[in-house]
Amino acid sequence: MKQKDFLAAATEIRILMRILTKLMHQEFQEHLDACGVGISVPHYGVMRLLKDHRYTIKELSTHMLVEPASLVPVVDELERKAFVRRTKDPKDRRRTPLVLTDKGEEMLSRMPMLPATSPFMKTLEAMGDAKVTQLLARLRELTKGVSKNHELVPELSKTVRLQIGKARR
Repeated sequence: MKQKDFLAAATEIRILMRILTKLMHQEFQEHLDACGVGISVPHYGVMRLLKDHRYTIKELSTHMLVEPASLVPVVDELERKAFVRRTKDPKDRRRTPLVLTDKGEEMLSRMPMLPATSPFMKTLEAMGDAKVTQLLARLRELTKGVSKNHELVPELSKTVRLQIGKARR
């Protein structure tokens, strides 16, 4: 591929990924709204991460690739709704891990996955198993190459498969 073609391809990939990110965020927010859970996509992300692990706001920010300050209002709102609770680390009193409350656990457990009729799910299904597997492999490769956190992709894959496995039981 010539340099200008490579640059054009890289630019188009970046733009398409941004468009997909916005569309996926919007589609998932509509799903949350339709379920009547009263939370946003960032709230849901925090709760999903806390489902199987206690994290501080700083640790959550590392996993979510956002600044800790942007998570404070999200966590405050989840705490007001009694979905999460701040705790103390007995080994380090300066650390304040967050935990999902029983109410938060219950809400997540009754929260249905994105329906198979959603445009995203329908498009993936139409692509077929081989293309989806290939796309996932390329996205993992791209994310690994761009991320400074070399554990991000393996941790994400492990967490997703663990939570999907639990949700299907």
